[in-house]
Amino acid sequence: MKKKKVMIFFCSMIFITGATFFLYKKFYSYPLEKKALKELIYAQKYLSEGSIDKALNQKKLKIPYLGFYGIVTKYPSTKAGNISKFYAGICYYKLGNYKESIKMMNNFSAKDEFLSSIRYGMIGDSFTQIKNKNEALKNYIKAANIRENEITTPLYYYKAALLTFSMNKYRDSKFFLEKIEKKYPLFLYKDNVDKYLMFIENKL
Repeated sequence: MKKKKVMIFFCSMIFITGATFFLYKKFYSYPLEKKALKELIYAQKYLSEGSIDKALNQKKLKIPYLGFYGIVTKYPSTKAGNISKFYAGICYYKLGNYKESIKMMNNFSAKDEFLSSIRYGMIGDSFTQIKNKNEALKNYIKAANIRENEITTPLYYYKAALLTFSMNKYRDSKFFLEKIEKKYPLFLYKDNVDKYLMFIENKL
């Protein structure tokens, strides 16, 4: 009898949890997603036009839409709120607020590997701007290794190579450049890769 009561209790809890989740999605989460998505579309429009301040709208400009900062603040638990952190990070970077860019990118949850790579790359760029070269290098390496591909992998190895070159770490720079030379012959800056390798060979 006691076991039966326990089973009934657990079955009831499962039903209540499931029903609560369904009601949350239907009557709370979905309407919020819809509102957040509408705001996101307008913020993206401002960004595509190059209106960075309006796209971010941290200063609450007199425009009828929230902007990425407002979406992150008002709809943090939505998918639109999450991707707005990524866009806000880009806006902060373009506005020269590198610490806020790092903060937004770190709070952004990226399931897509390509976006995740760009996320770490942007964090690396921000650390480079504030002269924290060691943190920049860590993030460039992460960005390059998220998933091997013809676009982001050689790009962030190249940034890591230039950074270590600027730090006079020529062996490290050579390591990254040789990775590009061997595996990515169609890389956009391949001629520069060859020039840097020649210089480093003479230096070493």
